[in-house]
Formats: sequence, structure tokens, C-alpha cells
Amino acid sequence: MKEFLRQDGAAYNFIYTASSYATSVFYEVYDLDTNEYLQGGRGANSTSASLDYTINLAPDTTEYDRNLKIDFITTSPVGAFSETQYFSLIRPYASVSRIKELADINTAVVSDDDLRKLERRARLSINSFVGLDFYKKNITMEVYGNNTDALTIHDNILRIDYIYEDDLLIYDRLEEDNAIGYPVNISFSKNRIKIINTTTNNKEIFESPKFSVFDYRGVFKKDYSYKITGFFGWDYVPADVEEATALLVEYYTCNDFNIRNKGIAELKNDSYSLKYGLDGFTGTGNIMVDNLLSNYREIKYMVV
Repeated sequence: MKEFLRQDGAAYNFIYTASSYATSVFYEVYDLDTNEYLQGGRGANSTSASLDYTINLAPDTTEYDRNLKIDFITTSPVGAFSETQYFSLIRPYASVSRIKELADINTAVVSDDDLRKLERRARLSINSFVGLDFYKKNITMEVYGNNTDALTIHDNILRIDYIYEDDLLIYDRLEEDNAIGYPVNISFSKNRIKIINTTTNNKEIFESPKFSVFDYRGVFKKDYSYKITGFFGWDYVPADVEEATALLVEYYTCNDFNIRNKGIAELKNDSYSLKYGLDGFTGTGNIMVDNLLSNYREIKYMVV
């Protein structure tokens, strides 16, 4: 799957190379995960002799990170030809200009294309080490209730649009009256959905709602499936993650990256001998970067 690097609020243009004898190219863009139709149009061609057509992805399409399916239809004197391609639309953790600003890189040797490739490598390494990503997504997540007034989500919650209880819509952000019966808020930690049990003067009646088998109002029912549709992730890339990305890119461009910041415990010379510490081959490979990312790391484990 090819990757497009987007910018918030900016359109994105790319080149689609059509088959021989093409006279025009039409396209339709879909969200690959939701199958939602996003936009369509006709590719722009600079000269009739060229087979390269410019495809424009509108700002509404590029406003957050998503996977795309694009259907292309090429017309020619001998008929029509259809093709489907898949793309990842991703906000980089550090732009080329920021990498040059933050890192010590010889730009006479390392091109902008090389920096984009190394940023992707650094970003994937950061995601693997931390256990999460710093993208902004409009998706549906599923969790299970436990007879409490809160749901914990495995991601930052930016906005809640809909909540479904066993596939039945119980909350719509744009509706004043919802089946839950109480306001729904995002917690300060950004990873919990909280039902606020209030009176008309906005004073909380009790911290944990009273419930019974006859009255489940104000709670997320035990073992019920709750699907939450909305925006998740990060509105922005944190400064320390951006710094870590730039440092990793710099690290990749160094000739001595195999030993630099690797946690070497012992070094001998005369056809030398290296001894690495316990953390020499863990994390991103760079201790300075690992320290910058330590506050975000999620430790996942299984209890047997």
C-alpha cells in the first residue's frame, strides 16, 4: 500500500499513469475502512501526448489519517479500462523542513526524498516501541460495558459522534435527547467516556449510579457491546515525538549508527571487541530517543 504524506487542511495532488492510448481518466475515492464515498472527478492532463494525470485529493478527504481505495476508469479509442489502487493517507511525525531544523544532517548528501523515506522508517519504529500511534482517525471502536458509568477506550478520544449499544443507536452528538438519558463527557485523561448523572441545576447526584435489573439508566450495561464512532488519536504530533523522529532520522544517516547511543557497556580496541548492555538491542535502537518516548509507552501483557 503506497503512502501519501498529508498536511492538515491542505489538498494533496499525485500522478496517476494511465495505460497507452488513454484519452481521459476518471476516479472515485472511498474510505477503505468504512467504504464511505469521499469524492470523485476527472484527472488533469497537461498534454494529449502524456499518460500522466494529476489526481486532486480535496482538503475534506485529507483532514485526518485514513486508508483510501481509489477506483480509476481510463477511456481510450479502443474502450475503457478500470483499476483499483489502495493508499495510506498519513500525517508525518516530522516534516522534511522540521527534520532539517531539528537534526544535524548533511543535506548535500541526503536528499528530501531520502528524508521522507527515513521519516517513515523512524515513525514505524516509534509506533512499534511505544505501542500506539500519533495519528488522527475517524473510526468506530468497540468495548464492553461493566455496569458502571464509564467506558475505557484504548486511544485518545477527540470527539464522540455516535454510541451504539448492541447495534442500537443510543447516543447522537447532534441530538438533544438520547436513550442514555444523561449527558456524556470525555474524561480529562481523554481515554474514558463518562455518563454525567446530573439534576437540572447541573449538580451531580452521586458518583456511581444506582442501578438494578429494572433500571439501567446512567450505566453501560455489563457484557453489552458498545460501538463508539468519532475522532480518536491526536490533533497534533507532540513536540517530544517530533524531536524523537528527527533524532532517529539523523541516527539513520550516521555511518556509526550501529554503535551510536546503543548502550555499550564495554569497548576494547586492537581489532576491537564490543559488549552491549541489556538495552542495546531493544526499543528504537537509540537510548536518547527511547527516553523522549518513555512517557507514551504502553506495556502490554497477558495474564495466564
